[in-house]
Amino acid sequence: MISLSTLRSPLSTWILGTLASLLFVSCESIDCTLNNVVACHYAFYSAETGEAYTLTDVLTVTAEGTEEVLYNQGTNTQSISLPMSYWQGTDVLKFSFYNTETETTEEATLQVSKTNTQHFESPDCPATMFHQLTSITFDSPTGYIESVEITKKSVQYNSQENVKIYLHTAD
Repeated sequence: MISLSTLRSPLSTWILGTLASLLFVSCESIDCTLNNVVACHYAFYSAETGEAYTLTDVLTVTAEGTEEVLYNQGTNTQSISLPMSYWQGTDVLKFSFYNTETETTEEATLQVSKTNTQHFESPDCPATMFHQLTSITFDSPTGYIESVEITKKSVQYNSQENVKIYLHTAD
């Protein structure tokens, strides 16, 4: 049995104080967003029908200038999510579509212009970068990409489609 004099000792007071403060601190939570990935979502469409299209080609996307692979050898793809640079005003993406039947590669380059805005949830959470798409231009030497359309300018945490890429899908 614990006596009242035992509870008044300096050590027991320190232990009780430490336990109380740990209990108080453990109840505090930090409200950081769990899904804090910011990526631009590109979807593929048939230029002939305007319908969503599933690529039969093998797709690889690299960041031009760094040759960093952003998406590697995807197949049966309807859409992709690609990270965006934090500080550059324009990202240049090289799309390579490899047809396994004909063993040919169609290449195209997209220049994605944007503004970048730092986003802070709270001082306890890491900062992220939100983007606002301003324009997209493309170069498709063989005409595989017919057009590109911005469908949602704001690139944030959500996973909504930002860009439609219309491809010539008929042989």
